[in-house]
Amino acid sequence: MKIALIKPPGTYAFWFKQPMLGISYISSCLERSGFECKIFDADFNTWSERTLLEKVRAYNPDVVGITSMTHDIVAASRIAYKLKMYSNIPIIIGGCHVTALPYRTLEEFPMFDYGVFGEGEITMQELLQCLSENNNYSLELIHGLVFRKGKNIILNQPRPFLTSQEINELPFPTFKDYYEKNKNALSGKNKYYVVITSRGCPFNCVFCMRVLGQKIRRRSPENVCDEIEFAISAYGAHTIVFLDEIFLFNDAETRVLLNMMINRGLSKKIKWAGFIRANFVTSELIYLAKQAGCYHLEMGVESGDDEILKVIEKRISIEQIRKAVKIIKEARISLCTLYILGHPNETRDTVRKTVELAIELNTDDIAVGLMVPYPGTKIYEMALNGQGGYRLLSHNWSDFDKYCSKVLELNDLSYQELSQWQRTAFIGLYLKNRRFIDALKFFWKIRRALGYIFMKWMAGLQDRLGRSKKISCK
Repeated sequence: MKIALIKPPGTYAFWFKQPMLGISYISSCLERSGFECKIFDADFNTWSERTLLEKVRAYNPDVVGITSMTHDIVAASRIAYKLKMYSNIPIIIGGCHVTALPYRTLEEFPMFDYGVFGEGEITMQELLQCLSENNNYSLELIHGLVFRKGKNIILNQPRPFLTSQEINELPFPTFKDYYEKNKNALSGKNKYYVVITSRGCPFNCVFCMRVLGQKIRRRSPENVCDEIEFAISAYGAHTIVFLDEIFLFNDAETRVLLNMMINRGLSKKIKWAGFIRANFVTSELIYLAKQAGCYHLEMGVESGDDEILKVIEKRISIEQIRKAVKIIKEARISLCTLYILGHPNETRDTVRKTVELAIELNTDDIAVGLMVPYPGTKIYEMALNGQGGYRLLSHNWSDFDKYCSKVLELNDLSYQELSQWQRTAFIGLYLKNRRFIDALKFFWKIRRALGYIFMKWMAGLQDRLGRSKKISCK
């Protein structure tokens, strides 16, 4: 049985290129079970939807699996529809959106035959085994599956999260459709090799879905270092991006891993980047990370107001943030700080504090997004119920994109004003800190993304004008 695993073209292809770990793990597990798999990642390869469809059709799969975040789900359904028109093959939807809304996703998008919610490695194997044997009677026994039965939609029990031991036993994610085997060095679009050392996040930020659960399940340090050594020998990897929701915990397990990377000589062969929280930053931990090869960190700041940080359950303070940034800068590790505008009951004053803090901290890079009520989050429920001063502006899932959408505003802060503050943060970082060359580099780096955002804005404008003309004609 031939399986095509698809990542639709989306917004973030313009910001960075890195393999999709979810479908890569699923691909390696399916291949271990005897299935033939090929990954078609339109983002990574900068394929248009038309090119993607041509390549999938040429592969002629027996089953198609599509992974999708919320803002990609409409595009995923369109791709599914076009593939169905060509050949009526089973189509499986997976990813964050169907995990948050399993029943509704199949109800809303009839071109999906099956939905895999939660961790998909085992669910996909069991589902494909049933499909290969034409055994529809066992479908209701598969945990983590939603499917159609006649005109009904059947939602099965969720699948328990994999344990640390079970994650250790998974085969390394297959990147054969991303990287050339035995290449001397990754370069260009193949610059980064991605690794995840743990699944889950123990915190309760109101804007986050925690798709991998709240309990941390960590791979053993030996297993992680084995994969890095494999990446170096097989693909010439030299830059590793750790995609854990938090990589640098201030605990013994993290130190064991960092010391093992040093003792195995990996710190001399690769450099790496990862995520950290402000309350975990200590001079000792950052020094050890630097010794182990760390060159870049990302840290969620979210707001410049302590009361807002309490409201969103971030469990950090502005004092901790300033101290953490100072320590990381002193270690000469590149730092990107992340911010959100539009928190519950946000005011013009709290937004101003956030923008001023971003400019004051003057980190190497910043990311400033507008709040999006992603399904499965507390913010989503608040927006639906009009709590927190929110007004939901769109029910189109394609708009649920924090960098180029119009989906949410507050009673005292319009979407237009939030967007203006977003631009002010980026411009102020470079102009007020006299980083003129960095500004040119930044805007050159995101030039294609700016073009994409402009085209999306124009399409929305034309759509609004079209609706206005229809109304006036009536």
